[in-house]
Amino acid sequence: MSKHFFFSPFQRLVGGKPPKATPTEAKTATRVKLPKGTSAPDWAEPSPLPHAQAPAIPYPIDCLTPGLREVVEAIANKTQAPVAIAAQSVLAATSLTFASRAKVQTLGSSFSNAASFFVLIALSGERKSATDGWAMGGVTQTVLELREEYTQQIQEHEHAVASLDRGEEKPPRPSCPNFLVTEPTIEGAFKAISSGAGFLGWVSDEAATFFGGHSMSKEKMALTCGIISKLWDGAFFIRPRVTQEGDGYVPPTPTTLNLMFQPTLIPQSFGNEFMLGQGFLARMLPAWPESNMGNRRYRRSDPRDDAIVQEFQDVTANALRTTLEDLAEKSLTLSDGAFETCVAFHDDIEPQLGRGMWAADISSFAGKAPEHACRLAAIMTLYEDQTASIVSEAIMANACGIVRYHLQQFKYLCVAGTNEDAVAHAQNLLDWLKNNLEPGSGFATEMILQRGPIGTRKAKVMDQALAVLIKHDWIAGLPEGTVIAGKPRRKAYMLNPMA
Repeated sequence: MSKHFFFSPFQRLVGGKPPKATPTEAKTATRVKLPKGTSAPDWAEPSPLPHAQAPAIPYPIDCLTPGLREVVEAIANKTQAPVAIAAQSVLAATSLTFASRAKVQTLGSSFSNAASFFVLIALSGERKSATDGWAMGGVTQTVLELREEYTQQIQEHEHAVASLDRGEEKPPRPSCPNFLVTEPTIEGAFKAISSGAGFLGWVSDEAATFFGGHSMSKEKMALTCGIISKLWDGAFFIRPRVTQEGDGYVPPTPTTLNLMFQPTLIPQSFGNEFMLGQGFLARMLPAWPESNMGNRRYRRSDPRDDAIVQEFQDVTANALRTTLEDLAEKSLTLSDGAFETCVAFHDDIEPQLGRGMWAADISSFAGKAPEHACRLAAIMTLYEDQTASIVSEAIMANACGIVRYHLQQFKYLCVAGTNEDAVAHAQNLLDWLKNNLEPGSGFATEMILQRGPIGTRKAKVMDQALAVLIKHDWIAGLPEGTVIAGKPRRKAYMLNPMA
């Protein structure tokens, strides 16, 4: 029996090829016979499609502190997800558990919340949820324990109330500190804030429900972006409501935000002029890592990685308990060396904000880069020493290195946000053609409609994708009547010999 027995019928149904036992498949070299009186295409060097895929920019893992780097590597090893996915989730978990009551000195000599915002873009199947599950394991366990404790306290409260004599004052009803929001809505966030924990974790591995939902509708977008921006800024709110007691005062609430969504939402987010201009996205540290799918052979989890991840979960759980119980605010100042390092980082970026310069069109994010670095430096400092009060020069230099990575990512995402859907389909089709055909081979549209990428099996979508590939010299149209695979074709193309 074939080793592909279970897979082959489905492959025959959709017109594809079953996987081979070897890492690479043989490509088809399809001969082309042009009609008389016509000549072969005059080829030019093909040009890359504009930001249709994640950039090949490695995450600067060496810039993490030793303890955090060890955890990121362990989770990346366990899940085989890109390092950037693990880093974003680990830093978000650390921000929530260690930095929710911390402020850090910035270049303006003022102090800002250390808690940070993160946003991750990755394909479905890239193991975002699994990675975040390991990173947030300590937080999740603490939330469950708090719910159990609250249930017990409610039972004891009800028993105490039932045993009161007439006229005796009832004891106050217990409250459960709610600091975590996993369904990203503004009302849900304010409800969590009202529980009185004093900080907020806004985490979602399915942020499509946020960017594509009611909170980001045309009517609500300005309000939502403004509120989230003020949470990052550390501002208070006055939200009087008819149905509530008091004047609606909402205190400044340090917030850690970590949103994850798929690349299909890039045009709706990083291509949205309002989100960019208002500064909503500029407050987030973005990452769109290169996919690791196709390179993940099964392997057993290494016990050493398991131990490292378990220790991180224990450490973050303990830190979260401390944050919940100790309401005192801590302040971190920059050492002289750290301050000078951040100034140099600022002065390196500032000239790039001028007209026509590299960062001119991402000035909202680039202008906040030094503060992002200060916040990251505080988070990493507190993870290594929860009692620390000074950010060292070395950690600040590393934080600046991480923010440089995010600067590149932000710029790339803004360009990708301007792409039409046809570019993404063209990239998928190009990858498929290069994987299945030898350079210089001919192909007919029937081949794409029957066996090509799912997204291009509609004629209109296919034609748009082919037009993009022609524009960038990856393929060329051939005259009607060109013979491919022994048959004259009405619509035929050739893959660039230099592909």
